[in-house]
Amino acid sequence: MRTRGVLVSVNLFTALAILGPTVASPDDADAIALFERYVEALRRIAHVPGLSGIILRDGRTVWLRGLGFEDLESRIPATPDTLYHVASLTKTFTSTLLLQCVERGTLSLDERIARYSSAIPEPDATVRHVLTHTSQGAPGAIFRYDGDRFFALTAVVTACHGRPFRRALAAEILDRAAMIDSVPGHDLERPTPTLAALFDPASLARYAAAVRRLALPYTVSRGGASRSDYPPRDMNAATGLLSNVVDLAKYDAAIDANVFISRSSQQQAWTNAISTTFRDTLPYGLGWFVQQESGVRLVWHYGQWSQYSALYLKVPDRRLTLILLANSGGLSVAFPMAAGDVMVSPFARTFVKLFVT
Repeated sequence: MRTRGVLVSVNLFTALAILGPTVASPDDADAIALFERYVEALRRIAHVPGLSGIILRDGRTVWLRGLGFEDLESRIPATPDTLYHVASLTKTFTSTLLLQCVERGTLSLDERIARYSSAIPEPDATVRHVLTHTSQGAPGAIFRYDGDRFFALTAVVTACHGRPFRRALAAEILDRAAMIDSVPGHDLERPTPTLAALFDPASLARYAAAVRRLALPYTVSRGGASRSDYPPRDMNAATGLLSNVVDLAKYDAAIDANVFISRSSQQQAWTNAISTTFRDTLPYGLGWFVQQESGVRLVWHYGQWSQYSALYLKVPDRRLTLILLANSGGLSVAFPMAAGDVMVSPFARTFVKLFVT
């Protein structure tokens, strides 16, 4: 008997076949129109109530849309300004914060993680092992994606930046990239006194106002999407950031301009880890998935709660970026991207076929 995840995947790929072959057009306008047509069909089949997306080429926005609804019951449309939990896209921000520390000399990735956290039981596991998802078993030998272990890097960021993780994130990335609608944790809607003390009153007011644009959460069942509770509202190195596609485009532009870290450090983040035991290439770098498709490097990450999902796909050598955010798990739950192949996602595959290969 097939699982629902497999059935959804088959249905999505069937939809692509019905819509016709994904053949890139030399005219961006034609490719963009076809891409939107595919994405809208996929959104409906995957029971995603609301989806916001952006495509960037050479730093320019060539596609920016909201599809469906951020509030299904009240029929409030999703827009590019709609806020979402971005889930594990947060890990890419943690990568940047850690590499800033490396550049400043306040951290070595090869220090043992036990210096900072007791959450990783392997005594020889290093910060690098946790950052590359290779800390389990014999550290450095195998890749096994694990967000719970990535959580241990929260304490590392706090130590090497000399301030709490969220404060470092806001000061070093969100503020520097003018990501004025992004919120370092859903709990900043109504913060505790301890949490509120990390930020000035103007920032706290801005965060509370931004959360009012947060898309409502939905989970997918056989009959469609139904309202759900929010995922955990706190934030750590693995998850918790709220953002929209407009702000993430600013983040993307700052990455490409080396605003946060040097070009060489960014390239290290986008270089596949190598197994220390088997010497084979692993699908993850320093906080990013990295793979080759038809000889073209894809750098990416996905986010997955049952209530929200996200996809962030960069093609650095083509100066292309796709960002999709959704208020159900429909962008990722049915597709095993944790194994390291973004092409199992029909959303990603459509983009790559139309714009890359």
